[in-house]
Amino acid sequence: MKNIKILSMLAGAVLFTSMPACTDLDEDIYDKLPGNDFGHTKTEIDALVGAVYNTLKTYWPNNFMYLSECGGSAAVTPTRKGGDWYDGGQYRELYMHTWTAQTSQIKGSWSAASSAIGSCNAYYNVIEASTVLTEAERALMMAEIRGVRAFWIYAMMDNWGNIPLVTVYKEVKQEEDIPTITPRQDVFNWLVKEVAEIAESCPEPAANTYGKFTKGAAYTLLAKLYLNAEAWGVTVEGGNAYGKAVEACDKVMGYSYYILEPDWKTNFNPNNNISKEAIFACSFSSQDTDNQNTMMNRTLHYKYKEVIGASLSTWNGICAQPDYVKLFDVEDPRYEGTYIIGQQYNLTTGEPIKTDHGFLLNHTVDVTILEGTERDGTNWGDVNQHDGARCQKWPYEKSLVDAMENDFHIFRLADVYLMKAEALLRGGGSVAEATELVNAVRTRAYGNSDHNYATIDLDKIALERRFELAWEGYSRQDDIRFGTYEIPMWSSSNCERAKGEYLKIYPISQDAWQTNPKLVQNPGYAAFTSSN
Repeated sequence: MKNIKILSMLAGAVLFTSMPACTDLDEDIYDKLPGNDFGHTKTEIDALVGAVYNTLKTYWPNNFMYLSECGGSAAVTPTRKGGDWYDGGQYRELYMHTWTAQTSQIKGSWSAASSAIGSCNAYYNVIEASTVLTEAERALMMAEIRGVRAFWIYAMMDNWGNIPLVTVYKEVKQEEDIPTITPRQDVFNWLVKEVAEIAESCPEPAANTYGKFTKGAAYTLLAKLYLNAEAWGVTVEGGNAYGKAVEACDKVMGYSYYILEPDWKTNFNPNNNISKEAIFACSFSSQDTDNQNTMMNRTLHYKYKEVIGASLSTWNGICAQPDYVKLFDVEDPRYEGTYIIGQQYNLTTGEPIKTDHGFLLNHTVDVTILEGTERDGTNWGDVNQHDGARCQKWPYEKSLVDAMENDFHIFRLADVYLMKAEALLRGGGSVAEATELVNAVRTRAYGNSDHNYATIDLDKIALERRFELAWEGYSRQDDIRFGTYEIPMWSSSNCERAKGEYLKIYPISQDAWQTNPKLVQNPGYAAFTSSN
């Protein structure tokens, strides 16, 4: 057998002997450097840790955003009139839950996650063996890398359930070295133990640890593990999963550094690195040349550059599922802060913009399939270019060209408030305390307490999560947990979703199996064959 790496067996990740280009947290750029000659100075070690954090740039706004928001109820990438965004039907498959092991976003997401895990394992080895670090420095960096790796393993377990659990970096010299599938329960057990073990070794939450995997990130991840355990069908050692979720949330809320930012938009503005609500963030820069924040390209109409006077080349893709948008109170500032709706005007002339098809560029909430455009024997068909509310949660600057400056907050405090409220209700805890937590989020959003609830239930929490966390990568997970996963929110399309318990996890990527034939497909999906 070839002398190959487990990192590559997972999903075609870059071999350690040719390290990927990386940046540190201050975004100083390091070119590819050979592994055998790297890691001998603190600058090089910092570059390795920066490379670990840079793997998060492959999580959002591509790959996993589509699995969550389009596979959930928040967003859809419709086929635009003329065929744009049909892409072999992959976005239809995500919305209608008819995906296969060949669906591109599923393959891309598996590859991104497994490559990131492989990188974490490889760089961990170098830092563990480094002679230029003090023991305290080494322990801190190793905890950070283990934290980022745990996040990626959590993301894989959430989406695929049963995954290869590879936590070492070594050469594959014989058949026994090739990783096989680990059941979701075992992955869950490992994650709980791993995250609990590193939590107190991670950096303290502070302004100078923004973007790092801190104690707050560790306890937030623990809370997510416990909160989702029942929906994942796993058991928690000692039981009391929801009580343990509450305890983890309390640990996060106990750090004095974190606050609910008075201005909700502080979490999304181009300088959102100043937010003290951010718990775990992916740091982007407008100077990024690889794995950029390209949310503007993915959602904005081709002519949106005329609206803000920027030099953009946008793609007119993803928009909101209409019925999701209609859940919002239009008086809720998050409605306007989340979506672009209505007629768009040229910044210079003030004139209403028209599409190349002769329609006003008027973004309607409704998305209407054009009669006679149906594809592949389904009700899925083309829609007009201007249909659909677009994402503007992360504001777009006039200086935009290729990449957004706005960071993405993977975890933030408002989510923790809502998680604790949910865990309290599910675990038979205080309804009054849960109501207070939800109302804190609503009061911040509206700027007053006039819209607060007298009392809350799980339906209200699910709704509040939709208002607060739209586009942030939790739609699918929340829908599964609240029992609404099979209910799409584009009812006018008449595109029904496939049904079945097995659809709550995605099929393992065909590309991954072709790299590692010891992988076994998830239950309910066609077994791997060379002709799949």
